[in-house]
Amino acid sequence: MEDSVSVKSSDSTAVSDEFEIINGQTVVTASSLPQLKIAGDGSLEGLWQCLGEMLKEDIDNTQKEEMSVDENDEVEHSQNENIEELGDVHQDCTIFNGVSYLGAAAINAPKSDTEIQRNMVILNESIVEAIKVSISIPSCSDGSVVLYDGITNSVMQRYEICRILFYAHGKPNSNEAACFAFTWTHGDTLESSIFQCHVFRCDIPEAVGQVSACFMKAFQRVPKSLSTSINGELPTEGELLSNIGNIQVFVLDLTMDIKEDDGKGNFNAVPRDRSCFKLRCNIEKQVCLTITQVATEGQKKLEVKRCFGVLIAPGKHVKHSDMQLLDMASMGSEKVDDTSYVITGLWDPKDAAFELLNTETEGRDKKVYLTVAVDLVVRGITEPVRLLVETQVRVYHQGERFWYFTRRPLIQPFSLNLKEVMSLDNEPNYEVVSIETSGEIDRSRLNLTLNNLASYIRSPSITSMDTLTPRDDYNSDGDEPLLSGTGNVSKDCSVSDLESWRDVLTKWSGARPRQLGPLVRQGIPEALRGEVWQRLANCDSDTAVMDNYRILITKESNCEAVIQRDINRTFPAHDFFKEGSGGGGQDSLFRISKAYAVHDTEVGYCQGLSFLAATLLLHMPEEQAFCVLLKVMYDYGLRELYKDGFECLRLRLYQLNRLMEEQLPQLYHHFQDKGVESHMFASQWFLTLYTARFPLYFVFHIIDVFLLQGTDTLFQVALALLTMCKKDLLQLDFESILKYFRVTLPKKCRNYEVARGLMKVACCIKVKKLKKYEQEFLDMKEAEENADKCTSELERLKCELVRSEEEKKRLEEQLVQVKDMLKREVEKAEEDNRRNCSIIDGYKAICERLDKEQQGARNSLNSLMSLVASCEKCSHLELKVGANGSPTNNKGIEESDSHLMQRVTELELELAQAKLAQVEAECKNQDLTHKLGATLSEMQAARNSWPPWLSKTLTSIKEAAVNKGTLQRRESDSADSPA
Repeated sequence: MEDSVSVKSSDSTAVSDEFEIINGQTVVTASSLPQLKIAGDGSLEGLWQCLGEMLKEDIDNTQKEEMSVDENDEVEHSQNENIEELGDVHQDCTIFNGVSYLGAAAINAPKSDTEIQRNMVILNESIVEAIKVSISIPSCSDGSVVLYDGITNSVMQRYEICRILFYAHGKPNSNEAACFAFTWTHGDTLESSIFQCHVFRCDIPEAVGQVSACFMKAFQRVPKSLSTSINGELPTEGELLSNIGNIQVFVLDLTMDIKEDDGKGNFNAVPRDRSCFKLRCNIEKQVCLTITQVATEGQKKLEVKRCFGVLIAPGKHVKHSDMQLLDMASMGSEKVDDTSYVITGLWDPKDAAFELLNTETEGRDKKVYLTVAVDLVVRGITEPVRLLVETQVRVYHQGERFWYFTRRPLIQPFSLNLKEVMSLDNEPNYEVVSIETSGEIDRSRLNLTLNNLASYIRSPSITSMDTLTPRDDYNSDGDEPLLSGTGNVSKDCSVSDLESWRDVLTKWSGARPRQLGPLVRQGIPEALRGEVWQRLANCDSDTAVMDNYRILITKESNCEAVIQRDINRTFPAHDFFKEGSGGGGQDSLFRISKAYAVHDTEVGYCQGLSFLAATLLLHMPEEQAFCVLLKVMYDYGLRELYKDGFECLRLRLYQLNRLMEEQLPQLYHHFQDKGVESHMFASQWFLTLYTARFPLYFVFHIIDVFLLQGTDTLFQVALALLTMCKKDLLQLDFESILKYFRVTLPKKCRNYEVARGLMKVACCIKVKKLKKYEQEFLDMKEAEENADKCTSELERLKCELVRSEEEKKRLEEQLVQVKDMLKREVEKAEEDNRRNCSIIDGYKAICERLDKEQQGARNSLNSLMSLVASCEKCSHLELKVGANGSPTNNKGIEESDSHLMQRVTELELELAQAKLAQVEAECKNQDLTHKLGATLSEMQAARNSWPPWLSKTLTSIKEAAVNKGTLQRRESDSADSPA
């Protein structure tokens, strides 16, 4: 079976037949006992054995189907295969044939996917003839991965699942697509442990997906609480009480969102209305899950190491065997927030298993259930953790359009009750006792009353702040800070105050009445705040903004995920903003925050805005709250604090520092000595208008005065708070001061009278020098900018100087090279000149010698002629003398004359050659002079930067060259004159 992978799977609920098709006929190959898997902890082992003995005689001839995985992941019969019988498998498992064992390699990082992939590549490329094996993968974490020899079917090796640290498969569309590997540890202690990576290759690449699914099932161990909830059973009260004292509770938030393909390669979140997702049929989808731990201060952080997969199935209370594994698109920690683990699975709705979820639901109120499960491996927990979500969905036509909806994801909390167990590495390890959630529970299935159910479930909801913050925390003086939204605001108001406000509101038609200021500074009655705030902000009749708001909430914003994340953090102590409270505060806050982000694209969404928006929503509807929010941001200048890199916030903090230096000098210098800067405590005050930390009645009173007089209120309240706490702050160090501002100071304002007195003091503080301090800041900023410019200019000049020095050095080197070249050429010209002069001197000497010889010959001839003429014996000889006096008829004389004429010709030729050499030398001298002139012309541009000595040197060289050329021409002329 080298060309196929056969799978023999033992079902957990029924007896399956095993058969094989050979030459078109069905042949029985083997039989085995049925595998019965009963929910629980294995207490029915005896019953299982009894049933096995009873059924043994009836199933001896039972057929089992041996199937193979084809390239389309569809199961079809395998033909022309040889029958193989493996050894006894004493575990519930799945056996894969047609697998090659490539070998093992030592590995230092057993949980590093990168190193495992590298070893996979090396072994796959280097091993040509691998060992043919069959591999048995168990269906639970108590079993072992068993290797069988492909020929003898004997057991080769066993690998306990508990010792397998990591599993990985080859990357798709690569040479390793048919490979998979796992790391196994040898040794009993961490010091003696040796980690090995075992690599395998399937003959059919598509079988790797089935192997991965089986490994995922093997790594998974379903907790007792999950199995009992699925089967409609609850643990006994004694089982729960036995674990009390060693149990730690960890809370995880699972956020689920479903996205659909928009046809452009992107996935957009589907709408969700009243806990029901609205889906379109025949559109590819993504299931996005985010797991975040909600940990109190000091609690251990749970780290999600990896995810085995996401499984979904239509229906409610589904079995694990009915769930389908999704292909993973991505998983890992968020870059922005490492405490969140994000998983994305691809959902093909056209799969036959999802037919119910891909069929349009009939009827207006009809919905179907969707069950989603995610299996996580958490560091420190000895077994995988399964989080199960059941939600309703409604399926629409593929072309359905949703115009007005909210894209709010499903958020479900899970409470992990963990018991600490011993570990070898001295790190805290935990065992899962139970997993509880506040999701919907079917009471008819459990057959329990609500009172009985409450005795078993410990953590009703993470969104119920009672589980995290006790009721007496508001009056506690511990280290925990106050939650935003703390404090009850009384709506009681005296008759005299109502009469005063009635008179003011009656007179308030255009300009503000004079009596309005004192009344607002005393505090607006809670019953009138919504109306008075709108009128103070001049938006009580601005209907255009309200109409625009209804349009803005229908638009999309890229800040929606961040807004949704911050909603749970905004006023968590107030019932109106608790999820599931029925107040609808979170939905309204999400819409108003998104609308502002869409409206103000320059600022977008900032976390501080949600606290201000929540404050407004407590007093007026969404439209009016959005209108007041725009007025506060634009007309009151709050948005300037968020712009230009918080430059305006820096101005406000500088003004606060100058006010502290003037009015609280002792505290100001104490902060300077301890290194406490104003932005460490005042940034949040200014950006949120004190709404994030302080009790509500104090926050409302601050907003009253702020809407009346504007930005001055920020400084007045800050100075009032610092004045009240001056004595305490002067005795604290750096860390204690920051903790005081975060914890102690807000708690000091819990008393209504203290808060009222603070606002009275704040309204009396004078801040008239704000304009002066603003000008100082602008001057200081301008000076800093000028200093920065000067610094930049200085750096530029330094760079320019360095470049000039480098250029000067380069020119000096070139000058030295030119000097050397000119020196060599001048020496060569002088040598040629000396050689030419010696040749000319020799020519002159030869000419003089020949003249003398010729004159002597003439004299001898004349004397000889005279002697011949006077001699009687020789007088008969006729001597003919030419015009020049030389004899013409004498043969000896003629030969002598011929020799002399030949010598003269040779001398003339030598003279001509000497003149030619002299001309060539003069041409070379002229060429060198021309080159020197050209070089001097090129260097003339940079002559200003040359030192004086360089100019003088070049001038001297030029004059010397000119003089030497003149001298050579004169000598040449004098040499030519005798010729």
